[in-house]
Amino acid sequence: MNSPLLEERPTTTVTAPADGNADFAFSSGRWTLEASGGEVLWPVFGRSPGAAREVIRDLRERERATGRTQVLCGMIPFDLSEPAELRMTDDAVWTPHVATGSGDVVPGELPAPPESERFRHNVSEALDRIGAGTLEKVVLSRTTTMRLKETDRRRAEERLFDRLSGVGGRADVFRVRMQDGSSWIGASPEIIADVNDSRFVTHPLAGSLGRSPGGPDAEEATRLLSSSAKDLHEHGFVTRHIRESIGRLASELQVPVRPQLFATDSMWHLGTRITGRLAPEVSALEAALAIHPTPAVGGTPVGPAVRTILDLEGGSRRYYSGLVGWTDSSGNGRWSLALRCASLEGQFITLYAGAGIVAGSDPESEHAETASKFRTVLRALNGLV
Repeated sequence: MNSPLLEERPTTTVTAPADGNADFAFSSGRWTLEASGGEVLWPVFGRSPGAAREVIRDLRERERATGRTQVLCGMIPFDLSEPAELRMTDDAVWTPHVATGSGDVVPGELPAPPESERFRHNVSEALDRIGAGTLEKVVLSRTTTMRLKETDRRRAEERLFDRLSGVGGRADVFRVRMQDGSSWIGASPEIIADVNDSRFVTHPLAGSLGRSPGGPDAEEATRLLSSSAKDLHEHGFVTRHIRESIGRLASELQVPVRPQLFATDSMWHLGTRITGRLAPEVSALEAALAIHPTPAVGGTPVGPAVRTILDLEGGSRRYYSGLVGWTDSSGNGRWSLALRCASLEGQFITLYAGAGIVAGSDPESEHAETASKFRTVLRALNGLV
């Protein structure tokens, strides 16, 4: 299958040399964007439908005032009623991406993904609510926290970022240093909005199967997922949501009838490459926010699903399953889901993984799916924890 990228080239002028120590790093395909400095914003997009357009207007006004190309980059939380953390800066550069440390992973057994009776209980509770007709799907997550051996936090971050880049060109690898001193690092398989000259691509994933040595190969995974009523049902929620959410902003929308197999290092997924053309004034940021949160990370209907997540998980997800990416003053940009990721605070690293629960889900199978998703970051952490 072709890469979901519209164009594997930078779309904004290079304005500064890359130094590998940026506040924001985002690698997609053959290019890495690094950005630092500028002004940090904390918009709350859930409070105003026009908040995204206001931010883009400010970005363009700043560019006109300074005469320098501006980039907006950062992270947006899963819950849009919480503040995003975005950086507006002219200190940004695209460089050809080279994963110099992908071979630096220490061989040996990976740390074992943890067991979670609470997660199994939450899945059972969600299934009861689905059976009662309260909702049709909900995505539940769990975490595990480890201590880093590496005392130099920044060195650990760079090694982890570089190792995750070795996962392959189909993941958007990111590292974001936040104002509170924490960092978020991950290798997202899922593009929410890639925009270039108003051409739009989104590539949702829903319906999953663990991938491991001795497990199903591509042919078998295709057969299993494409014949699974549960997985096709789950995937259908997402494509319908996107068609309805982006339809008012885009024309020439093309949604394939059936999904295709999409592989990551640890999972097989059903994926659908949806394309269209945005209205000229619509930016990548606005397109991403129109879609988020999709049923792939929240559930359906959205309101009851999000309330169930808050109830069962017992707290904020912060940026896990939110958005990470960038937009320039022309409206071009790329935003992906913050998945297969971890947050670093001090010498501790917290990993996140989730699974979609629908009628027919099984607590043990969903627990195993989250364990498989942990392995992307666990593999990169081998020898670091």
